[in-house]
Amino acid sequence: MIEDKSFARRLAVNRAILKNKYWRLPVDNVGHESFVPVGRGSVTSEMCAKWAGFDVCTNIAGHEGVHVEGVNCTGKHILRHRHLWCHSPQCPRCFNRGFAVRGGMHMESRVKTAEKRGLGSADHISVNLPAKYWDLPEAEQRKIANQALVDRGVTWGSMIFHGFRPSHDGSRLVWSCHYHTLSHAPMLEKCRACHLACAEHKDCDGFTNRNYRAFEKDGILVKVHRKRKTIFGTAYYELNHATVKVGLRRFHIVSWFGLVSNRKFRGEYSGAVSKCPACTETMSRGSYVGEEVFAKDIGDPFYRSWLAVEPLGADGKPNTIVWGMGEHG
Repeated sequence: MIEDKSFARRLAVNRAILKNKYWRLPVDNVGHESFVPVGRGSVTSEMCAKWAGFDVCTNIAGHEGVHVEGVNCTGKHILRHRHLWCHSPQCPRCFNRGFAVRGGMHMESRVKTAEKRGLGSADHISVNLPAKYWDLPEAEQRKIANQALVDRGVTWGSMIFHGFRPSHDGSRLVWSCHYHTLSHAPMLEKCRACHLACAEHKDCDGFTNRNYRAFEKDGILVKVHRKRKTIFGTAYYELNHATVKVGLRRFHIVSWFGLVSNRKFRGEYSGAVSKCPACTETMSRGSYVGEEVFAKDIGDPFYRSWLAVEPLGADGKPNTIVWGMGEHG
C-alpha cells in the first residue's frame, strides 16, 4: 500500500476533503501509478481559489423555515463566497468546486438538451468490469463498457472512468475499474412498473431482462441506481471522485456515445449561475458591509462556503449590498 503523504498538504489547501471519505483515503495504486483520483495533484497556480467577493441572496420569504446543514436560514440573507477556480481535475484546491462543478453543469446542459429534443430521459447507470479487464488500456476498457451498454439497449449517454473504489475494510482506495454514466435506456421505465421475475420471462424485451441475459454472456455487471433527484447532482457526484491519467496533456474523463456523441450532437450551454443553498434562486453579485469577519481561505479550519447573516446591523443599516447578477465562482 502507498502511504498517502499528501493528505496534510491537501488538507492545508482545501478543508472540504474532510466532507467526503473518498477524498481522504490513501490510494493503493501499485501497478497502476499512472492513474490517480481527481484532486491528488499539485496546485495549478497561486491564483487557484483566490477570494473574489460574495454572491448574495436577499429572498427572505424563500428562506422562511429552511434549515441547511443545521443552519436556520429564517429571516436571514445568504452569502456565498466567490473564488477563482482553475478547471484542472488534478488541482487539490479546485477539483471539487472548479472542475467538478463546471463539468457537472456542462453535463446537465447536454442531457437537458437531449431530453428537450425528444431523445428520452437519462438515468444513473454504472458498468462494473470483471477483473480480467482491469489491466487493459483505459481506452479498451471504455470500448468494452460502451458495448455492454449498447447490448443492453442503451441508446445514448456519458461515460466517466473510475479506476478506484474503497477497499472492503474501508482503509484505502484500491484498483477496481468501473464507469458511471448518465444514459438513456428506452425500456427501463417498463421494468420499473413490472414485478415479474425476469428469469421466468425470457422473451421480455425490457431492460432488466436484457441486462440479465447479457450478463450471462459477458459477465459485466450493469447496475441502474436510484432515480436521480437532479441531473447536476448526479453529474457532480460522478465527477468529484473520477480517475484521471497523469502525464497526458489532455485525458478525456467524460466521453459521450450514441445519439449524443460529439459527431452527432451539439449541446446548448447557457453559462453557470450561483444558486442559493436555502431557496435555490439565482444569487446576485454583492458585498457584505457588516461587522462580522469571515474566513475566506478554503484551507482555513473556520472557512464556510456559504453563510446566513442578519439583514440589518446593530445600527439599523443594511449588512448586504446587491449590485449585479452572479455567475458561478
